[in-house]
Amino acid sequence: MKNFKEITDLPVYDLTNELNQLLSSGAIDWSSSNQVCINTVPGKEDDFRIGCGSLILDWDNSYWDDEKDKWIVPKRDGEPMKDEDFTVVATPFLGTLFEDAYRALDERYELGRVRLMLSTPKTCMSWHFDFTPRLHFPIKTQEGCMMVIEDQLIHLEQNKWWQTDTTKMHTAFNSSMEERIHLVVVILGEK
Repeated sequence: MKNFKEITDLPVYDLTNELNQLLSSGAIDWSSSNQVCINTVPGKEDDFRIGCGSLILDWDNSYWDDEKDKWIVPKRDGEPMKDEDFTVVATPFLGTLFEDAYRALDERYELGRVRLMLSTPKTCMSWHFDFTPRLHFPIKTQEGCMMVIEDQLIHLEQNKWWQTDTTKMHTAFNSSMEERIHLVVVILGEK
């Protein structure tokens, strides 16, 4: 498993109940995207959406080219934010197990964005690469939820930490009939 490694020396958290409480109270929601940012940039502590999606590409303004054979995704206007800008825990997560997990990770790694990512049933991400590796902590997963890096296919088991080499071409898909939710951590380096 050259592109996947289980990390066994990080604390494991039961985040399911905490997530359900945050969603049911309205503290967070999936309304604008299938992502929620655990951390944010200073001065935007109440904004758990600011780090969602691509920091470089503007998916909200994407379109088909004139021949309707290629989807075009333009770059965002202005200077893009960087993962290293996300240094504070977003307000809804203060005092929760998500903050505990963030603090434990921050002791070991230089962190970028830390996000909850929801994959709805019968969906697949694009074939892409990231500039840095990721840690995945599946909060809710089931048979039919897979990640592919290059030519390797794996089901990331729930409530375990997985280091993934997402600097290589990869995708993830949810072919099940239930939601899949992962905590996904951008790793900028080790401390």
